[in-house]
Amino acid sequence: MRREGDGRLRRLWSWRTRDESALAAIEAEITAFGEALNAHSFHPGQPGATEAMHAELARALDAYEQATRDFGGGRNRADALDALRALDEGRHALACLDALLAGGPLPERMPLCFFDARHGRAVRQVRWVPPGGIARDIAVCSADAVRLAESPSLIAPRPEPVSRFSGAQPRTVKFPRTTPVSVPQERVSGKGSSGEQMQQLAMPSYRPALMVFSTNERAPVDLRFEDRKGRSSRLYRLAGDGSAVTARIPLPEAKGAVAFRVFAAGGRETWTAAPAPLREVPRFHDEINGTGSDVVHYRGEPVPGVLRYQGPSVIQLEALDDRLAYRVTVAKGSSGEHTFQWPGRGYYQVRSAGAWSLSTM
Repeated sequence: MRREGDGRLRRLWSWRTRDESALAAIEAEITAFGEALNAHSFHPGQPGATEAMHAELARALDAYEQATRDFGGGRNRADALDALRALDEGRHALACLDALLAGGPLPERMPLCFFDARHGRAVRQVRWVPPGGIARDIAVCSADAVRLAESPSLIAPRPEPVSRFSGAQPRTVKFPRTTPVSVPQERVSGKGSSGEQMQQLAMPSYRPALMVFSTNERAPVDLRFEDRKGRSSRLYRLAGDGSAVTARIPLPEAKGAVAFRVFAAGGRETWTAAPAPLREVPRFHDEINGTGSDVVHYRGEPVPGVLRYQGPSVIQLEALDDRLAYRVTVAKGSSGEHTFQWPGRGYYQVRSAGAWSLSTM
């Protein structure tokens, strides 16, 4: 570390591609995790294996594949951080699998250290005020917790996109002057809306990401993403059966913040939008059901499937790629039962305004 001119301490970790020692260490971690997966004693076909065990093993395998893909790119700072986050996801999945096998409680999980992912798992939540910013709760490792307790102003904010919305001046997004635009936030909430205000959700540091949109009232809500010029992107009808909304929606790729509008039927509904990682996506092999728009993770083989739907308008099942971008429409229809072909394991988006179920034949 070194002391800057303003008295703060700033880390001197090198993340340039020529820092072969740091990159080699991360590559060794990925290799070691792959070896741990191969050596693990659990087998999906063993007696007593449960769906939860299958899901945790699948999550660990997915995390290993994700870490390998992330680190196989330009091998720069962003690639390294993405690989570390994927490894952390995989290690947590294996720990959960071990707990399930032992019949014990699932391990609690803290995120990686806010200031540097290489510090490892955070150990506590602390209150922190970035220079020129507002107070916020962050998760930090034990060393940074001590440093913050001794002198809160000595640690500079981490240089990640999301941090510039927690103290530094947010990047200006140009929308039409007639449209009120909110300040980017890591969690956006409101009450009712007729779409008159452009909301902005700060993009998280991890990718890909979801938006979890929820309401506390029973009313249909539409959400529409906007581009940087205020033009409509995709419209989501999140509920249509009069129930409260809890929907997972793929967040479009955006720099800094993603813009959206909310259209609620009444004016009393309190709603909340927050980012979430892929582990929030429900996994299934044979059957799953829900209401409104959602994202699911099919873990089965390419077999015939059945889509059952009860609601207004039409329902659409879309296959997504690894970045949660639209790939192809798998099934589409009105109320009733529809057969289709599952392309195989992967992420799928349900675009619906009513109750639905998905299953294999």
